[in-house]
Amino acid sequence: MCKNATSTAASLMNTVEPMIINLLTLEGLATTPDGVAAINAFNAAKTALSNWTSGSTATVVVETMNAFTAVFQTLPLPADAKGLESVILAIIESIIGVLTANSPAPAPVTTEIVSASTEEIQAAHVNTVVNDTTAKVTTLLPEFKRSIWKSASHQAKDEWNKAVAKSDTKYSVLKVA
Repeated sequence: MCKNATSTAASLMNTVEPMIINLLTLEGLATTPDGVAAINAFNAAKTALSNWTSGSTATVVVETMNAFTAVFQTLPLPADAKGLESVILAIIESIIGVLTANSPAPAPVTTEIVSASTEEIQAAHVNTVVNDTTAKVTTLLPEFKRSIWKSASHQAKDEWNKAVAKSDTKYSVLKVA
């Protein structure tokens, strides 16, 4: 489990929020019904996250994150913004991964006697979640390489700025510091 799961997830939420708002504003979607629905869904996820503590189940937070993702993916973003959309979705997947890995492991689904300790079951759960999250992020951002030397938030900003640089020049105003 991550020692700073709550702060890592919150930091990623704070990092992705202006990316979402600024992209929707630039595309003229922030004040449309769909854009408002996406922003409201994000705010609901952020509120749910603020009520979560590491080690407790994150079901409600993950559900709100998935609700945001579902709404966000329906937005009529132009094709030249798909790289930026992928970064946002990858950050959300990363947050879900942090939350899930730092929630209690689900009960074993087997009826066989499990000889593993609680700690071993939790470690296996974390390993599974990390592998699943890595696969999802890599699908969205094939060139992404996770670093143990940079914070998750810093890596998110780096990926965003790479996507901005690869996108149409109209998106250059979206670069983050």
